[in-house]
Amino acid sequence: MYTEREMVLDALQIAKSGAVKLTQAATESSNPALRQTLLQMRNNCEQSQQQIGQFAQSKRFYIPAPPAGQQDVASINQFLQQSVNQPTLV
Repeated sequence: MYTEREMVLDALQIAKSGAVKLTQAATESSNPALRQTLLQMRNNCEQSQQQIGQFAQSKRFYIPAPPAGQQDVASINQFLQQSVNQPTLV
């Protein structure tokens, strides 16, 4: 029999996995209307994941990593901006 903790963490994992799969489907879709629907479904899935995550945290079933420091965030942002501006090799 599942404990409450196991059920909550399973639901959290299912929501995370769903968001990943919907994002993948949206990026592979050539139909703009379908892509938009998939992205909306992904957004809804992310909202569910956040709610489940908050519930899990309130029950102490899930303890997230501490927030990154400002310097780390700035370094990552700079790296990502440089990566986006790099020419692609085809």
